Amino acid sequence: MPEGKSKFLHKLLEPQEQETKSFSKERQLSAQAFSLHVERRDGRRAEGFAWSHYVGYQWTDDGANERLVVIFGERAVEIEGHNLGVLVAEIRDGQLNGVRELVSSQSALLQQSNPDNDPIIVSVKSYPDMEEILKQIKGEEDDKPKHARRFER
Repeated sequence: MPEGKSKFLHKLLEPQEQETKSFSKERQLSAQAFSLHVERRDGRRAEGFAWSHYVGYQWTDDGANERLVVIFGERAVEIEGHNLGVLVAEIRDGQLNGVRELVSSQSALLQQSNPDNDPIIVSVKSYPDMEEILKQIKGEEDDKPKHARRFER
């Protein structure tokens, strides 16, 4: 009797050769994206930025690397990589839903062969970062340690 594997076990045991995109966009052409979901390469950190707070973007290209900075109110997302013009077009159309930082092996493969001209997102940073925001929420400021946070009226 041949030994069979379940589909679930097959997915777990076989090497992962997923074709995961580094960005996602709104599928319906008439719909507008609600927020920008930013996912880090470790898969343990993600943030959301509401498009209702969108201020603008700056896209720079120094030849070797491209940088896209998107401002949302008092926060910013900095994306570094290649072929970021695709993201700019999605921002202009109001369709960009998410960006995902690629692991180095995925970005290296895409740099060698990228027939669809997909964006290659090497790093994503947000300002202020999660730790700074958490410190503000918890009231852990350097000038007043170990005291409850005081709210200004």
